Amino acid sequence: MAQLNFPAFEEHLKAFDFQRLFIDVLGWNRPAAGRDWQADQAGDTAYSHRIVAELGGVVAIQVVVDGGWPDEALRMKVWRHVAHSHAENLLIFTNQQHEASQSQWYWVKRDKYPETGKPRLTSRRHEYFKGQPVDLFASKLQAMVVELSELDTAGRLPVLEAARRIAAALDVEKTTKKFFKAYQDQHLALLEHIQGIDNERDKRWYASVLLNRLMFVWFLQKKGFLQDQNGSQRTDYLREQLQISEQRGANLFYGEFLAALFFEAFAKPEADRSPQAKALTGQIPYLNGGLFLPHKLEQDADHALRLGKTLHVADAAFKGIFDLFASFTWHLDDTPGGSADEINPDVLGYIFEKYINQKAFGAYYTRPEITSYLADRSIHKLILERVYEPAIPELHIKEVKFDTVPDLLAGMDARTALKLVNEVLPSITILDPAVGSGAFLVAALKSLINVYYAVVGRAELGASAELEKWLKAIKKDHPSVGYYIKRRIVTDNLHGVDIMEEACEIAKLRLFLAMVASVRKVEDLEPLPNIDFNILPGNSLVGLMRVDEHEFNSKQNDLFKPTYRSLVEEKNRHLAAYRNAADAIGKHVNLRELRDSIDVEMRHASGVMNELLRDQFEALGVKFEEAQWDAKKKDLGKPKKRQVTVADIAAQTPFHWGYVFDDIVQKRGGFDIILANPPWEVFKPQAKEFFAEYSGVVSKNKMTIKEFEKEQSKLLQNAEVRAAWLAYENRFPHINQYFRAAPEYQKQFAVVDGRKVGADLNLYKLFVERSFHLLRAGGHCGIVIPSGIYTDLGAKGLRDLLFGHTQIEGLFCFENRKEIFEGVHRSFKFVVLTFEKAAAARLQTAGERNASAPPDDLLAAQAVEAQGGATGTTRFPAAFMRHDVEELTRFPDEGALWLEVDLIKRLSPDSHSVMEFKSAVDLEIANKLLKFPLLGEAVPNAWNLKLHRELHMTDDAPHFKTQAEPKALPLVEGKMIHQFAFARQDYKFWVPESAGRKSLIGRGDDTGQALSYQRYRLAHRSIASSTNERTLIASILPPKVFSGHSLNVAFAPEDAAEQLVLMAFMNSFVLDYYLRQQVSANLTMFFIYQCPVPWLGKKDEAFAPIASRAARLICTTPEFDDLAKSVGLQGHQDGAIDPTERAKLRAELDGLVAHLYGLSEEEFTHILGTFPLVAEPVKVAALNAWRDVQKGLIS
Repeated sequence: MAQLNFPAFEEHLKAFDFQRLFIDVLGWNRPAAGRDWQADQAGDTAYSHRIVAELGGVVAIQVVVDGGWPDEALRMKVWRHVAHSHAENLLIFTNQQHEASQSQWYWVKRDKYPETGKPRLTSRRHEYFKGQPVDLFASKLQAMVVELSELDTAGRLPVLEAARRIAAALDVEKTTKKFFKAYQDQHLALLEHIQGIDNERDKRWYASVLLNRLMFVWFLQKKGFLQDQNGSQRTDYLREQLQISEQRGANLFYGEFLAALFFEAFAKPEADRSPQAKALTGQIPYLNGGLFLPHKLEQDADHALRLGKTLHVADAAFKGIFDLFASFTWHLDDTPGGSADEINPDVLGYIFEKYINQKAFGAYYTRPEITSYLADRSIHKLILERVYEPAIPELHIKEVKFDTVPDLLAGMDARTALKLVNEVLPSITILDPAVGSGAFLVAALKSLINVYYAVVGRAELGASAELEKWLKAIKKDHPSVGYYIKRRIVTDNLHGVDIMEEACEIAKLRLFLAMVASVRKVEDLEPLPNIDFNILPGNSLVGLMRVDEHEFNSKQNDLFKPTYRSLVEEKNRHLAAYRNAADAIGKHVNLRELRDSIDVEMRHASGVMNELLRDQFEALGVKFEEAQWDAKKKDLGKPKKRQVTVADIAAQTPFHWGYVFDDIVQKRGGFDIILANPPWEVFKPQAKEFFAEYSGVVSKNKMTIKEFEKEQSKLLQNAEVRAAWLAYENRFPHINQYFRAAPEYQKQFAVVDGRKVGADLNLYKLFVERSFHLLRAGGHCGIVIPSGIYTDLGAKGLRDLLFGHTQIEGLFCFENRKEIFEGVHRSFKFVVLTFEKAAAARLQTAGERNASAPPDDLLAAQAVEAQGGATGTTRFPAAFMRHDVEELTRFPDEGALWLEVDLIKRLSPDSHSVMEFKSAVDLEIANKLLKFPLLGEAVPNAWNLKLHRELHMTDDAPHFKTQAEPKALPLVEGKMIHQFAFARQDYKFWVPESAGRKSLIGRGDDTGQALSYQRYRLAHRSIASSTNERTLIASILPPKVFSGHSLNVAFAPEDAAEQLVLMAFMNSFVLDYYLRQQVSANLTMFFIYQCPVPWLGKKDEAFAPIASRAARLICTTPEFDDLAKSVGLQGHQDGAIDPTERAKLRAELDGLVAHLYGLSEEEFTHILGTFPLVAEPVKVAALNAWRDVQKGLIS
């Protein structure tokens, strides 16, 4: 594949010279005619245009609309007019014919609505303004050019062939994976060479720290920013310095050269460096100590450097690392280059998530398409809200309002532009509470850069004297405007927290790399900002959100100790000095001492707040459960309970939001934007994950339970491993109790039918509720979480929180078939959820108690004007079962179904679960089905379904026999039934009747009472999938058999005929379709109770025809004789055995049931189309039966 000439692409795009860009760079053809500007008219809209280039039947046309920048309606109007003469076109709207400063690339995709087949037009728009980064525009253009390339269906030249090279170059995933594998090997090799760190976890951590620094330096040398001792620019600086070091002596590179490079050259201004460091390192730019301060593992107890003294790394380790780095092309400025071995800064995020983190706590690498979507959507919405100004007619002041950020950037005046850069943008606070490798913060950085650069472009064009003055002031003090803007964003806007310290270091490093990318020459490189206190390690889920000054001060118990307020003010003063050290105080302050003093202050304050949090644990009745080892059983014994101590709290590394980010959380009421992909993991000990650290055998994916238990037993014979396992077990019970009792996590559970549901705590659910409380009123959240948020019964509390106290802005569900998340099963579903917090919180006043989140009495349900006075969601856009991330970029403009919350609650009144609707037809069908009562409703004088389970396959297993015995009854499992079928020959176990009765009765007395196993009863499989051929599998069990827990059986109705009718409904396509939109893997009783079913009495005309057909399908063996007779058949001899006859009966039942629901032919056809694995003749027969019922041929 030919390589794109990116410098030429950049040059021509910046000059708005589209003809040279398309012809010279993208390889299009000169147009045969129309190259000169021509006037034209689209209705009453005058515009001028010229053809820029053409390729494969597509023309690129530059357009200028008279009267100013066109809105979407005018753009579409012009496109329709142009399409009459050029069917396939790419329009480039500019603000003027010559010396243009803004453009919008506009292409209209033609396809059809999937529901109706009617034609659909969808515009694709990408803006480029003078001053914006060209590389970011190129990456946004990717989606458009790929779609344009699909137009070539007749074997003609590919459309935008050269531009497709950009898209290919931007896809670094294959290269990243290749680099990751090699990095993994080098990481392991480096561990062998590190001497002086005994703890294996610390050693792995330090290996990552060292590799990260070396990658950053490698990027810098490839930029040409490093010079040797002679002042020569060296692009292979590190390898050359390794060779020089080896000439001085063996294994000096780490302890001598790297120590000088990291902690002298990069960390200090040149005047402050020692002569020895200068001689060793050459001419190195000062980057400041925020990145290159010594790591705690590199210091001894007296804070002296250990490198080369008690901490050693052999030269051989660096040879392998540098050989790996040298085998790839390093691209620091994020521009597409097209090399097959190209690496850009995003590899750091991939490496962290894939290797360093190893999916600990259920963390996964988030694709940039998702992070960019959420960042752009949240930031753009907030910007539009903040630039809005209402009209004041009496002062002749017009309304300032824009529908989109591109419209804002194209149409804003100088006053609005200055408001943007001086007020709106600097004040935005963005948080990722599970920051990982910083993917969301990098996406937010890019989103904000685009807006800043649009203003820079206007200022450079002299749009106003005020804007010119603003830009001149920046240029006076900063050699690179782009670097200054990025530094301001990183310092002012971005915040992150992660429980893993390594994650925070990676996130900071990625942001530093993104900043350096703006600089083209070393003279423009300024010191990096200090953001150690923007991105911090800690447990986001445990800690105080608000701190009561009075309680804090009373804990001090010393008149001479500072008050809470004075501590906060002193911390903020020191933080401001530390963050702005490069500008304000520079070399005259020892950054290490300043950082250490801040650490001391924060540790002291955290100690007091840990006491306050311990008091909360005690007030909630939480006890510490200390794991014990039972030497006789060689297993965990009964835990020893005691009071929670401050040390126990400190071990959780709590993050006290109200103190660390007091200005944002306590004064402003919370963050403006939260972006996150939190862990997806049940909060409980994960034995396999723990023991995998001690045994390569355990890490096998396909290890059986017995194999694992054997290996675990062997490992626990080691006293050190056993002690570590007990310590690991200790981490969970008291925190589990806290999450279940704390008022700030009250939405983790739900009450259904008077009982609490939601047994397992999942980290993603805890993060959703935490994020809600961390947002200010009107703040925006974009979060990536499992689909259980809208389906699971245990997530009902969170759904009610979202429905009642937020405005849901979008719910987009992916199925992982295309491995959007690696290492996650392809059938797993996850959600990109966006919402705005609607309820306004009242801030804490003096004297109020500490809390991790505002309790209900601190929430004032104030009207939100934008929602017409509502404080919650009434309707929201959703999309389900999508597979391509590209679809997300067009949501909700395309592919969205608008769901009414009222409909959701009617469909699922107990759980408020959201059904996975695929189209508008699904919504229409749902409304029809909801006219009928749910199976769980108590309807007078009707069948009232009551389901239960009989025997448990594990708990009751001691009673099971593997051969038939006298007085023992067969055990039926779920796989032994199918729709209208019972396979009696497949019995594997038998249960003595007396033991079975005892299990069914429980603690009560057996008085010979009749039990369910003694009669016919309806049953359905409890394990099912929405992707199977059929999901709801129901049948009738005969008397004198027990059933295992893979079947749910009916206590009621007891009437045999009513059970037959219910079985017909449950096995119908209609009810199966309804359930498939809710069920993922387990078909619990709860789901069945939510099914709407037309209640039929025995006198109803349809009752007997349905019951008799169902009886003929199930009554084919002697044990069903009595059931057959109950509906007028003579016995099992009347049962249908012939496959053709059975197929006919089933089709007739489906036709009858569909008519009872009042479904039209179109709706029933739609339902049948949602069963892709069902044979086509079966679906055709069901549809024909519907038609015969309509004609009166079936009754």
